[in-house]
Amino acid sequence: METLSIFHIKILQILAGRYDMSITLEELTSLLSPVFNSQTVFIDNMPTEKKNQVIVLDALLVLNDQGYVFLNSDTDKSCITVKGLIQINNKILCN
Repeated sequence: METLSIFHIKILQILAGRYDMSITLEELTSLLSPVFNSQTVFIDNMPTEKKNQVIVLDALLVLNDQGYVFLNSDTDKSCITVKGLIQINNKILCN
């Protein structure tokens, strides 16, 4: 079983809460703003919102590659897969 970072788990939790619909990159980034407000990540010459979108997109690509989410590259919308839901439920049961 792959080990996911807390950030990846947070993304899965947000998507699991909206499992019946897909969510855009912008919406997901907005929902993750409390996480970004507690961290400082530096990417030079980019507005904060774009920096955060790059970070979220990188995380979504990892989750997509591992089969936890489906990322539609045409629309930048993502949704959680059954594998992602199982991963979240296992984490919740362990806590």
